[in-house]
Amino acid sequence: MRFSIGILFFVLIGLSSCIKHEIIPKPTNTIDLNASFVGYVNGTQMEFTQNVLGYRGYAGRSSFIYASPVLSKMLYTSEMRSAQDSRAIRILFGDLLWDASANTEPTLTMFNDFLSTNSGVPIPFKDYATLVNTNTIGIQVEYTDQNNNVWVSRESDPGQVASFVVLKQASDNTGDYSLFECTFSCKVWRVDPQTNEQLSATVNNAKLRAWFKR
Repeated sequence: MRFSIGILFFVLIGLSSCIKHEIIPKPTNTIDLNASFVGYVNGTQMEFTQNVLGYRGYAGRSSFIYASPVLSKMLYTSEMRSAQDSRAIRILFGDLLWDASANTEPTLTMFNDFLSTNSGVPIPFKDYATLVNTNTIGIQVEYTDQNNNVWVSRESDPGQVASFVVLKQASDNTGDYSLFECTFSCKVWRVDPQTNEQLSATVNNAKLRAWFKR
């Protein structure tokens, strides 16, 4: 009887060692990167919503690296576009200055501080060439119409208004982000390739809710 109990004891130990324990994956840290745009272009309301008609938000950046002691600069872009509809909106914002000899790219602290410092204050409109060739803060707006024509804002137009509000700064498994809301009104321009005529359109009461990525 004692022999049988001993065998049963070791059998139970063997069975318990063979039981596979469920492996619970670590929770995934994800940020809500939904984007939206609403505004009036020449009086007609435009509205782009994440995952409606293929619209999605995208973020990019362009770096300009210079040898120290000249500070390098980073320009950030955010846009909403769709593969189903040619109309799109894109903003370019910059520039963040940093010493590339000390850091190959702006640190997370630099990124967050740059956007926080420029949150809730008027942002002037600047041309791309101005942002690249001077140490200045500014925004440029690009609107793409239903015929794939790209219209671009100009810093020379008077009365243009833009401002950012940083909604959240956070990181997940895909990177570091600054979620924002940008409101603006401006003119956008293009050149007619047939006549070389300067054409303009007015963008009013526009609001882009999107993000920049470090």
